[in-house]
Amino acid sequence: MNPAVQARHFPPREGTVYQIGRMTMTFTTTAEHNQGGYTLCEAIEPPQSGAGLHRHPTYDETFIICEGHYDFQLDDKMLKLGTGDTVFVPRGTPHSFICIGPEVGRQFIISSPGGIFDAFIAEVATSMVDSGSPSKPGAATDFRAIAAKYGMQFLS
Repeated sequence: MNPAVQARHFPPREGTVYQIGRMTMTFTTTAEHNQGGYTLCEAIEPPQSGAGLHRHPTYDETFIICEGHYDFQLDDKMLKLGTGDTVFVPRGTPHSFICIGPEVGRQFIISSPGGIFDAFIAEVATSMVDSGSPSKPGAATDFRAIAAKYGMQFLS
């Protein structure tokens, strides 16, 4: 084992927390913890919240549904997901998800390599704080511009 990388235990919900709209995202493991291998995020989504159709050519994602029910689009397939379901999204594949309730959803999102998704979310969250509100005119344009910096493209 590389001496610069220490084995660590992360209790649930310990990490960097961001509020993006109605979603709460807690990054418990980032690239700095594992030589850039992956980022682990716990996402809490109230019903009718999620991510619109998008793709990113620079990292893969794995979604593990811990609680709740989701509609998940994976390329041209529509999936119904519930507790225990897992979906792998290869880089470049269009995908979206929405928590369909009735309960709050909770999922783990693993992105690999690490460092890209968490940097994107950190910049979006900072931008929302700086603007005072995600609903101010121009916020959607800023969101898409930030996404483009990280190689992401929103398709809807």
